[in-house]
Amino acid sequence: MHNNTTYSEAIEKVMLNNGYFAPLKLLYKEIWNHKDKSKIVGKTPDYTIQERVQRDGRFTRIGLGVYALTEYLDKLPKQIEPKNEKEKTNRKHAEMQGMLLEIGNFRSEVKNTYTNDKKWVFQNKTLGSLATLGMVPAFTYERILKESASFADVIWFNNRGFPYKIFEVEHSTDFRDAFVKFMELQDFITEFCCVSSKDREIKFEREKSKVAFKAIGDRLKFLTYEQVENDYQNTLREHYI
Repeated sequence: MHNNTTYSEAIEKVMLNNGYFAPLKLLYKEIWNHKDKSKIVGKTPDYTIQERVQRDGRFTRIGLGVYALTEYLDKLPKQIEPKNEKEKTNRKHAEMQGMLLEIGNFRSEVKNTYTNDKKWVFQNKTLGSLATLGMVPAFTYERILKESASFADVIWFNNRGFPYKIFEVEHSTDFRDAFVKFMELQDFITEFCCVSSKDREIKFEREKSKVAFKAIGDRLKFLTYEQVENDYQNTLREHYI
């Protein structure tokens, strides 16, 4: 029933179902709900999708590998200026998560991305629609999925469907809760990253050195806000400027 659907029409349907926009990685996966893949010949489909969103005026780039329906740009969620410290903290949190989701979606070694904070907004894009997964896949015991993995700020899953990197944005906490969450996933080949301001790195190292977290010590990484922002901006410049 999808035989006559063009690439652009199928892309449009994916975006309509995803809040008027979609990252490329989601388009690669979801487009076949609207188009018959068995009938495709010639170019690699992913390249064709890239070509359509870049050249068809129906689509506008709104992020790192993220495109929206031009006709519905005014319907994207508006980012409200924070009025107090709590709102400022939440906005910073959402910015880091949004950048990490877009970076993950852009990398070939990452198959899928996930976030727990689906309603938060980054540059007029809801985090839930930036992620390619709405829920954590069943890669381990249900208890660990429900109590730890599903509450992660951002997860990058590799091509085998296992957590490749997990990120927790820690603006003011002592990192302990994040480490406890990471400990539940120590049996997987996963890198555990805490994102925070540079001045909190000493606190991170102090907590990391505790015997309770020795099992994952070598895999605990500290990233500053600036490092995430620079990675995001450098990738944008490399591919779009």
